Amino acid sequence: MREGPAPLIRRADYRAPAYWIRSVELTFDLDPVRTIVSSRMRIERNPAVPPGPLALHGEELALLRVLVDGQSVSFRTEDEQLVIDNVPDAPFTLEIRNTCAPEKNTQLSGLYTSGGGFFTQCEAEGFRRITYFLDRPDVMAVYTVTLRADKARYPVLLANGNLVEQGDLEGGRHQAKWHDPFPKPSYLFALVAADLVAREQHIRTRAGRDHLLQVWVRRGDLDKTEHAMNSLIASVIWDEARFGLALDLERFMIVAVPDYNMGAMENKGLNIFNTKYVLASPATATDTDYLGIESVVAHEYFHNWTGNRITCRDWFQL
Repeated sequence: MREGPAPLIRRADYRAPAYWIRSVELTFDLDPVRTIVSSRMRIERNPAVPPGPLALHGEELALLRVLVDGQSVSFRTEDEQLVIDNVPDAPFTLEIRNTCAPEKNTQLSGLYTSGGGFFTQCEAEGFRRITYFLDRPDVMAVYTVTLRADKARYPVLLANGNLVEQGDLEGGRHQAKWHDPFPKPSYLFALVAADLVAREQHIRTRAGRDHLLQVWVRRGDLDKTEHAMNSLIASVIWDEARFGLALDLERFMIVAVPDYNMGAMENKGLNIFNTKYVLASPATATDTDYLGIESVVAHEYFHNWTGNRITCRDWFQL
């Protein structure tokens, strides 16, 4: 937990990153008390910036291992950063293994538990509470994510992008592998592992491609998701018809969470919503509730291109 006043950051002090992370492979062994996060990053120097140490952001993490191109390397931790002074000039692979404690994460920033499931919120600087990273919007990488968890407790495993494979493991566990082919900043990362059910709709866009739309909710809330799904379908159709921006993933998912810091978040392909902006039924919801769901679903879906595929250099650009 940070103590004292937040550091003063000025837009005029912006400096381009000394390194780029081009791709990252993440593996999560999910456990409420001690989740193990393994990352494998492909990193290269930014030739426009003078050489310097590699400094990765990290908060409330327990570091287990650091390897550069498969070899142990000297490092230090200071000011909530993992600093490696000597890294290769050529592109290299950095492997990090650390743990975090989702059950104790009461900030609801990063990876946390709620209602018996795992959820994330990474905007603006929550990803650094999951693993060490260049947690800034101008560093964009292609993500491949593998989730492993107890199958009975967490039968649904979701992350950004397209589902690559899934299957059972020993000891009553299972896994799912997701790949997002489009580079994104870390604040758009998301994962969900929980006992959920989904309203599903298959659609075909004007581009002639078939897609799966899903609205995931807790058991017992499925009958309150029709309006949210209709709003999502209308948003997909409108964005393509008005601007020629077709849905670019095999599926698009919305997940409703009762404990969430925001109204909703536009994580690439896996939007996470406060239940207020997903669940509605004629017996309990007002016209204002229905309008709120329609507008927020549309707002977050339109971020799929403007805000996700094209994003900001720094937070001052908001």
